[in-house]
Amino acid sequence: MAVPCPCCQQPVAVPTLEIVIDHYRVSEFEARILRPIWKANGRPVPTERIFDSMFADDPDGGPSQHKMYESLKFGFLRLRRRLAGSGISIENVGYRRGFRLSMAGAVNPVSS
Repeated sequence: MAVPCPCCQQPVAVPTLEIVIDHYRVSEFEARILRPIWKANGRPVPTERIFDSMFADDPDGGPSQHKMYESLKFGFLRLRRRLAGSGISIENVGYRRGFRLSMAGAVNPVSS
């Protein structure tokens, strides 16, 4: 899963979050979903923590819970498409447990 470093173009076997965002052209909205999952190093992240990241700059805390889930589903769809074939995936870990990051060939991802 080596991707080129944006600075020196050397291959990076275990990229940082910022390299992944840059290389796969992850939008700001998608990055707000990916950040808390990435920083958990493979541990489950509750959906509420992802919502907090998605709507951190909203003074009202975001839209209704129904709209938050719709936005999250749409964001996951786009993010999973961008990361397809990269060896990086986001897995649902079960009802009310949230989501976790999985990287092919890595025990735990490197956080940034």
